[in-house]
Amino acid sequence: MPANLPPQYVKLEDEYRREKDPQRKLELLYDMLREIPKHKGTDHLQGELKQKISRLKKEIKRKPSGAKRKESLDHIAREGVAQFSLVGPPNSGKSSILAAMSNARPEIADFPFTTRKPLPGMANYKGVQLQLVDLPPICTQFCESWVGNVVRTSDIALVVLSLGEDDLLEQFDDLTTRLMQSKVLLDNSPPPESQPAGVLNKKAIIVAAQSDRPDAEMRLEMLTEQIDNRFSIVPISAQTGQDLDTLRQAMFDILGKMRVYTKTPGKEPDFTDPVVLEIGSTVADAAREIHKDFARGLQFAKIWGPHTFDGQRVKGDYVVNDGDVLEFHI
Repeated sequence: MPANLPPQYVKLEDEYRREKDPQRKLELLYDMLREIPKHKGTDHLQGELKQKISRLKKEIKRKPSGAKRKESLDHIAREGVAQFSLVGPPNSGKSSILAAMSNARPEIADFPFTTRKPLPGMANYKGVQLQLVDLPPICTQFCESWVGNVVRTSDIALVVLSLGEDDLLEQFDDLTTRLMQSKVLLDNSPPPESQPAGVLNKKAIIVAAQSDRPDAEMRLEMLTEQIDNRFSIVPISAQTGQDLDTLRQAMFDILGKMRVYTKTPGKEPDFTDPVVLEIGSTVADAAREIHKDFARGLQFAKIWGPHTFDGQRVKGDYVVNDGDVLEFHI
């Protein structure tokens, strides 16, 4: 492999090797062909990529259209850095949030139980892709049996409550009771040493939706007093877009992760595709996340960020910070 392949290409190549879906593999091959430097040293590799694209296109064309296995309702293919399940009572505004924060187009209506199947969509936070999954409503009268399983397997629950409803506190109690029947306990605290068998603690953010409704501020005060710092509460309006960026940041913050960006020598940083790491990670961890060969051959990195001077040389054990830009030298 040519030594001057950019980190973006190497990351795409690693994803391509792990990917199973032929259509996604084809997309990755096209992305790799766009990222590869165009010079004589890469002519052979460019030819190999074009051959793979040709073979894969023929394979996809031969495959019967109905061959793809239908997914069950309680299994949503994970995409992005983390999966967030949207849960809430009827007409709380879950689908409106999904529509406002992603390219998904859920059915939105004024009558309850419009959402009957899970619908995923991708939200973007400073280049980080976060998956939202809209779910049918949860209330005392009815709850789809599989909803609890989706919440269990998601990373974080986004509990959507409407600031336009006087009984939002009762709705929250009903929702938590229903989820406990599926052995899901909404709790941002570390799990206790002693807990009922099979019960899973699930971190949550409370999304106080429809903050533009009359008396919303009064209901937000009631909700804040009732929650008593057990969860973060983010008031938003999907209709006006108010504080949706605050919600995106809260979603990323609860994951306990950070972003670092990469650059190729002589070029500007790529701020569209951050490397997402655990807080406290090092330069070597960032290199390993891109490709194991980067970590093996890493000599040093140049770093740009608020805690260093621009272009400072650092070794693999240097601890990076959120928003740092790295230029690897191997």
